[in-house]
Amino acid sequence: MRIDELLDEPLDWRYKGRPATREPLTLATLAQQRWNVLAGDLLLPTMVLKESALEHNIARIATYCREHGVSLAPHGKTTMAPQLFERQLEAGAWGMTAATVAHVGVYRHFGVSRVLLANQLVEPAALTWIAEELAADPDFDFYCLVDSVAGVEAMTEALRGAKLERSLQVLVEVGFPGGRAGCRTLAEAKDVGAAAAASPVLALAGIEGFEGIIAERDAETTLAAVDGFLARMRELTLELARSGVFAGRSEIVLTAGGSAFFDRVAACLRNEWDLELPVRVVLRGGCYLTHDSGLYERLSPLGTREPGDRLRPALEVWGAVLSRPEPDLAIVGLGKRDVPFDIELPIPELAASRTGALRSVRGTLTVFALNDHHAYVRVAPGAELAVGELVGCGISHPCLAFDRWPLIPLVDDDYTVVGGIRTFF
Repeated sequence: MRIDELLDEPLDWRYKGRPATREPLTLATLAQQRWNVLAGDLLLPTMVLKESALEHNIARIATYCREHGVSLAPHGKTTMAPQLFERQLEAGAWGMTAATVAHVGVYRHFGVSRVLLANQLVEPAALTWIAEELAADPDFDFYCLVDSVAGVEAMTEALRGAKLERSLQVLVEVGFPGGRAGCRTLAEAKDVGAAAAASPVLALAGIEGFEGIIAERDAETTLAAVDGFLARMRELTLELARSGVFAGRSEIVLTAGGSAFFDRVAACLRNEWDLELPVRVVLRGGCYLTHDSGLYERLSPLGTREPGDRLRPALEVWGAVLSRPEPDLAIVGLGKRDVPFDIELPIPELAASRTGALRSVRGTLTVFALNDHHAYVRVAPGAELAVGELVGCGISHPCLAFDRWPLIPLVDDDYTVVGGIRTFF
């Protein structure tokens, strides 16, 4: 399936947040009626994606990568939306990052030709499927991770009878104490690299690490720890390259950079390399695409952490005020099934009157609890909020927002629907 075929799929009763109509709909025809969120044309709650912010963020990160001499393989797990993958690739992304082989299957179904699986791959069934995909498409450029000699041996054994015409490209994963996967010492990483290079079915293509989950007691020590981790990645790359394990490669792939510290990755890894082979530094952040009103607004180098041309929150979840049972309490029709709450609760930003007039509610409304389908909102003294009005909330951490919405209306700055985005979780 390609994107044009997706546009012709019917949008029927299975999709929450769709327009309130019995007329047949498709993604291709969604914009034709000029439905408007604030006019009550959509079934609430609904999560919307603002086109102007989306366009800005795609262009902003593309510019950032060009200016800093790095490549981009956005993590598609954030959205699992092939329409958005297409826009990221058209803007110059080198490839797409995946977290699972199931993700890779979605990517391939929609024609993504270069995929970096930022995970270990040891299951025989998954390895067989990848081998078959590589055999079926000579243009499919695939990478995955390995962090142990045992992992190299498991991959080699699983692929021994796969009749691969080209080796499976792997990156040695570097980790840190208390972190996720990844070699804990440089000596261990060098052993893994040597084992991968010696495997008859694997090809050592580079080094990978993920600094995004490093967290110390304060921002200063966290950044110092991130820089130290990246320095170890750099040291390993130099030692492996000088040992000759990348012989025959056209370049070394060196990848890190989630959505919080990609500036440190560019600063630490893109320096001059005294090597015979060029080093391609690949960032993998995915949350930049929509940014948010919470976690990444605080942490991102293009959020409030640094001045300049910032990313813009593109996601909002809208619900109706269902009840005002107490003077300082409102119940709004959105809940855990609609918004992420792993980092923090949704952040009320706007309210719309019954006539569609917008006003800011920042600081006057606070979500303090969620049920499955209800938000408990504290209303500040003197603030107006009536039953039937709409409340629009920003979210924190987009990775757990998209998976709640198979269909996301794409809206302009007046909240008129100009398209729709399908997700595949």
